[in-house]
Amino acid sequence: MRRTLAFLAAILLTTVTVSSACLAIPLDGIRFTLEPGRGADQVQLSLHSDRDAHRNNLSSSFRAAELSGFTMASLRGNGPIAFALIREAGRVDCAGTARGTRAEGSCRFAPNASFSALLASRGMARPTEEEAFGLTMVNAKRELLDTLAAAKYPMPSVNDYMGMTAVGVTSGYIADMARAGYRPVDSKHFIEFKAVGVTPQYVGALARAGYANLPAENVLALAALNIDPEFIRGFERIGYRNLPVETLVQLKALDVTPEYVQAVQRSSLSAQSIDKLVQLKATGFEPSARRR
Repeated sequence: MRRTLAFLAAILLTTVTVSSACLAIPLDGIRFTLEPGRGADQVQLSLHSDRDAHRNNLSSSFRAAELSGFTMASLRGNGPIAFALIREAGRVDCAGTARGTRAEGSCRFAPNASFSALLASRGMARPTEEEAFGLTMVNAKRELLDTLAAAKYPMPSVNDYMGMTAVGVTSGYIADMARAGYRPVDSKHFIEFKAVGVTPQYVGALARAGYANLPAENVLALAALNIDPEFIRGFERIGYRNLPVETLVQLKALDVTPEYVQAVQRSSLSAQSIDKLVQLKATGFEPSARRR
């Protein structure tokens, strides 16, 4: 079962890593398309490169105000258009032509040298130009680094820093998790937590249910399978208390619910142990089918 927990965590981390890697596109010959977004003040910016006949795409929604020099009127017009996405890690300057409600053109990226120097001064590797571009697109900020340093976490790698920002790990999230009594061993676990929706409220609820100070892989496994305190209390009410996390994961993964256990106990089998219940479910046994 421990291998199952590790496997779940590995899948989550791989997913985030792949997502971060998708931010990397060749930086020579960047092309853009810009179209109206879903909201009145939203636009959809797509960046791509056709270098080496391999098309890489990055598409994100932005508020019009996030693009310096841009107005919605310029997108609706027919003529030149220019704007810049300016963030702490760097800036992307784009220029082209608008036709109706669609604009196309080219962009160039310039990393912020002072931001790259800051990362190096904090013990992180100085980002490459491609990494600086990724940090710019996810809107990486110094504030997150300050929070990690103040909390005495080891400085993350550039990719982990990018991943944390990409999934929405903020200073507030880290502080709220600490107030809930949880501090992972490594800050990169915040990537996985955020990816599966682990909240300070969830961690607090687990603690109140008797599952405090769990290893990160256990928190991830419980959250990934949506195992909440009510699921735990359901088993406690029918006499199964203090179940290990590995057992809870196994029960939920096989859809062994308190209701299923009660139905089995009402049958002629009267299973007593968790192991027996798991075996029954794994073999496809259903109490209702037995009664027929």
